[in-house]
Amino acid sequence: MQKGVAFIFTFFLSILLFTDVCRAQESSTLGNHSDDVESVAVSGNGKFIATGSWDNTVQVFKGDTTFPFFQLLTGHRAAVSALCFSGDGEVLITGGNDFKLMVWNKLDKDRFELDKEYTGVHSAGINSIAVSPEGNMIYSAGDDGRIVIHNQRSNSKWVIDNKLPVNSISLKGRTYIFCADESPVVKLYDINGRVIKQYKGHQDAVNAVASNGQYLVTGSSDKTVIIWDVISGKQKHILKGHSWKINSVTISNDGKYVISGSSDGSTKVWDIETGEEYKTYNEANGKVRQVQISHDMRYVFSAYQVDSIGKVPTYGLSVWQTGLVYDYDNSLLAKQLSRINKQRIIAKTIAENTSDTKEKTPNNAKPEITETPKPELKGEVIIDTEEIQITIEDE
Repeated sequence: MQKGVAFIFTFFLSILLFTDVCRAQESSTLGNHSDDVESVAVSGNGKFIATGSWDNTVQVFKGDTTFPFFQLLTGHRAAVSALCFSGDGEVLITGGNDFKLMVWNKLDKDRFELDKEYTGVHSAGINSIAVSPEGNMIYSAGDDGRIVIHNQRSNSKWVIDNKLPVNSISLKGRTYIFCADESPVVKLYDINGRVIKQYKGHQDAVNAVASNGQYLVTGSSDKTVIIWDVISGKQKHILKGHSWKINSVTISNDGKYVISGSSDGSTKVWDIETGEEYKTYNEANGKVRQVQISHDMRYVFSAYQVDSIGKVPTYGLSVWQTGLVYDYDNSLLAKQLSRINKQRIIAKTIAENTSDTKEKTPNNAKPEITETPKPELKGEVIIDTEEIQITIEDE
């Protein structure tokens, strides 16, 4: 009897384990768009996921494990082709083939509300958006070859004319922009539009670019993904495995993995140090347009375009289990936050010492003030942490 019970228990346990393995390979579909999903974004704090579709809408979901629907955003009159959250998830920027850029702010009651709408900034579809961590500087790029930097505080902008249609941009700090366009060369612009560095290695147009400060990752129509050292410009790995052009790349929060999405219908996860393929997820019927990874790294998201409409298609976002765990303590983000915290402590100490000095200064003693002459520049002057001074044109 005991052997029989043990056998039955082992049998059902094996079924459960098999089911779990299958689930790890199969995807669930998030959202109920009525047309192809073109874009996806994950907020820096992991609280929200957004999808943009050819049905002209944006759907927002909460970032917990069940991904409950949160809000529907409307206002675009064409496909929503680009999305980006601010680091704290309080601002969502959407761009579309209607040439519009829309800025949505999250209210206290956890609802996103349209704050600003930029029209006439681009003369063609918007392909890529980036935003500063605090959400006040927005960068957009599109088929018109323009990279536009928007300063929301001063309502001003700066335009970089790339000449060729821009497929993707990624930031290095606030003053440097990686630009992937219809050429095989990736450019690093400063905010004044000067080309600081070029990354040459692809054989066809570069469709996607991502950077975490240490590495630059690019995906091309030549079917390869290249990992570069940002500073030296040298190639670390050339990743081969896709059978069609790469449309999207991103880097995991811990800086250890690269995710790529291709028109061959596959989403691949690569080890950034070894260059080896970690996992592959295949769409049954579609081309992968954009990929993202969840904040905790447990899920990969694939926005895909349905190939055939012979039967009723399912439009949505594929959600794949990765089997990865986000080691926050050893992550690049944790190190950066630790460094920022140390800088704050130093600044606080300096402020306290300055305050003590002021208290000891006699009432009749006047402190020495050294004035720095201001250059005569038109517009607003911004001094960035990278020590580059720029002038922003008024709109």
